[in-house]
Amino acid sequence: MKRKRLVILGVTLCFILAVALLFTSGGKKKEDTAETKEPEETKVEMEEEMITIEFWSWNNEGDYPYVHEDAEKRFEADHPNVDVKREYISYTEYLVKVKAVLVGEEAPDVFQIPWAGEYTELARSGKLLPMTGPLKTGFPDFFDNVMNAISVDGDAWAVPLDLNTLQIAYNMDMFDEYGLEIPKSIDELISLSEKLADKGKFGIAIGTKDLWAGADVFFAQVAYTDPTHTKMAMADAGKISWNSPELTQAAKNAEKLIKAGVFAPGANSMDAFVGSKNLFVQQQAAMFYPVGNFVTGGITADTEGVFSYSLFPFPPIKKGDEMLPTGGVAEMFVVAKDGKNIDTAIDFLRYMTNDDGKDALVKYDYIPSSNYKGSMADLSDLYKNMLDAQSKAQSRVVYNTQVYSAAMNGMQGLFGGDLTAQGFIDSLVAAAK
Repeated sequence: MKRKRLVILGVTLCFILAVALLFTSGGKKKEDTAETKEPEETKVEMEEEMITIEFWSWNNEGDYPYVHEDAEKRFEADHPNVDVKREYISYTEYLVKVKAVLVGEEAPDVFQIPWAGEYTELARSGKLLPMTGPLKTGFPDFFDNVMNAISVDGDAWAVPLDLNTLQIAYNMDMFDEYGLEIPKSIDELISLSEKLADKGKFGIAIGTKDLWAGADVFFAQVAYTDPTHTKMAMADAGKISWNSPELTQAAKNAEKLIKAGVFAPGANSMDAFVGSKNLFVQQQAAMFYPVGNFVTGGITADTEGVFSYSLFPFPPIKKGDEMLPTGGVAEMFVVAKDGKNIDTAIDFLRYMTNDDGKDALVKYDYIPSSNYKGSMADLSDLYKNMLDAQSKAQSRVVYNTQVYSAAMNGMQGLFGGDLTAQGFIDSLVAAAK
């Protein structure tokens, strides 16, 4: 009997011990589960946190917004927690606003930047993120001349999206109707404009209110007055004076065209892509300058079914010489050094320049700044024209900010009749000191 009680007592103790161990183990297991879940919940919260990338550009004309939107949609699809907020600002206000927000450290995450004049100034401002390192990972191999164009003081500062050439658009139907041909020299261009005036039409519509368009008239002449294609770069670097014979002659040629009435009146009061373009699409002017793939989409949309157009470069001084367009980097973007979303901003730029991004560029007649491996079977005649021009394009860039500003303002003075060709050159010399 005593032995039986001991057995029962032992069984009871074992049962109590088992229950105690079960509760202890269960409590510990629950504790471990809570500890395990905590970082997972934190991860979910982090993934759901929305990030807004601010993107600025002045190119709201043509098809650039579609290219930007394409990158935005692809990026947001792969990054559900990112919202790309695009804002377009008119070019006349753009740089003023950019410089203001950079001073106030409220800059957008990604923003377009001009590749001449102001580019060097902004690259040295200390407000931009050097891109030399980031460009080595996940970006295409940009063409060597493009890398040279975006490099300042040994560092790359921008992500180049595409390339362009600047040419004169002309109304093919109007040329056919009036029996006109593409001019092969400056004198032929002047004669052509006189014939158009007899028909009640303007020659070349141009808007110099934006300043840069006028400067490009000068650069277009330098392509011919300097057969070495080195003088402007040498003057920009301070190796020679801006009053060299080649550059002075370019200014005189521009003045000759202006005085001969080649350009539609009121250039200084018109925007490059609004008033002047309207003169062309409304067939008041037979030609329009400057035109590249940055605006062809808009022109095509406005003229489709009305008239056909194509492009040719400013003609040379002497008939028979090769016709040379000007060109270089078109759109390029930078990242704010003190931005809140630097890594995300850089990643977005990778989407803009990857193979899918290049497909979007080619779809809208833009020329990628790196090798394109997609199909080119269905290219339009206009796109083939621009591709052909790209291989001949001469420089249209001045990096010295003061000189570039003087060139823009000086050409506006020439168009307004307030400055002579020599006065224009003198202003460049003074700005370079």
